[in-house]
Amino acid sequence: MIDVAIAGIGMTPFGRFPDRRIDVMGAEAVADALADAGLTTGDIDAVWCGNVLGGGAAAQRSLAGTDIEGVPVQNLENACASGSHAFAEAFHAVRTGRVRAALVLGVESATTAFDGGLITLDRDDEPTRLGLNLPGIYAMNASRYLAEYDADPRALAAVSVKNHAGGVNNPRARFREPVTIDEVLASRPVAEPLTLLQCCANADGAAAVVLLPADDARPDAVRVLGTGVSSGFRIDAGYDLTHSRITATAGDRAFADAGIDRARVDIAEVHDAFTIGELIAVESLGLAERGSAWRMTLDGETSPGGTLPVNTSGGLLSRGHAVGASGVAQVVELSRQLLGESENPTPGAGIALAHTVGGGVATHDGIAAVVSLLAHPDAVR
Repeated sequence: MIDVAIAGIGMTPFGRFPDRRIDVMGAEAVADALADAGLTTGDIDAVWCGNVLGGGAAAQRSLAGTDIEGVPVQNLENACASGSHAFAEAFHAVRTGRVRAALVLGVESATTAFDGGLITLDRDDEPTRLGLNLPGIYAMNASRYLAEYDADPRALAAVSVKNHAGGVNNPRARFREPVTIDEVLASRPVAEPLTLLQCCANADGAAAVVLLPADDARPDAVRVLGTGVSSGFRIDAGYDLTHSRITATAGDRAFADAGIDRARVDIAEVHDAFTIGELIAVESLGLAERGSAWRMTLDGETSPGGTLPVNTSGGLLSRGHAVGASGVAQVVELSRQLLGESENPTPGAGIALAHTVGGGVATHDGIAAVVSLLAHPDAVR
């Protein structure tokens, strides 16, 4: 197997940009990633693109503004995990020698597609026909978690406070204002116990990554250690609302693929579409004991300077959720952390974890989950 490095990264700001087409945003992120890698368009051997709402051929439309042509292109749709799944597929293509230089693109225009509304579930599902939606699902997770572990509801609000603080210094984030626990709890109710400031907003944006064999990249380039992917499991009478089986499965596969222990993870970006999602993700990934993430949050352990900083970029709660682009954006933000280039630095971070999970089928616990493990080169020598 070939050691794989992230040779270049690029990312547009995330926000509400009704006049910016996905091809324009995609081409911008690609150009920045190529420039960062010191490559030309002619160096790229294949392209993987995550997109959900673009209507098809998002990669080809984004590449039309570049000189990349005639190479294999794969458009991948897997709900919110689309971009991270595209990254995993490109990683394995380089790792196995199928291609030398792979371009990964995540691009989305979500704010106009949903016009301020919700990401919808499959309307053919019986639970959806009865009125279930994603805030409702996460609200059930939150209610059960609070009851099961006698957790302080202020811990949910503290996730929002922490992640909005991460967005303050991040020029790529949609929301850059700090909030307090009282403000979070007093914001408009969405689905009890979740309030508006505990739910992420849709966003438009693009992120891109260039992958190369490590021997062909700069000596200080971030390494990709491994990835894990899982599809969802059917919800039955024994379903545990406080645990994400799809996330745990993807995590197990990623750590096995990378050949490292969970204790080595120094920093993480996890899927915080709703505040409870971060707590359950951290525990389901085995980064914390079951029922402990809420205390860790209140105690500052998942804040910058804590034992396991989580979503220092601001996460989806601050950056906004550009569905197909969010997974690639996580890789970009973590690469900046490992290189010491983040606006919210975590000095000494050597191993980083990225996690996304896509919902959409109400009868299953998700559509797809992807976990990727990255490392500063000094951490793998």
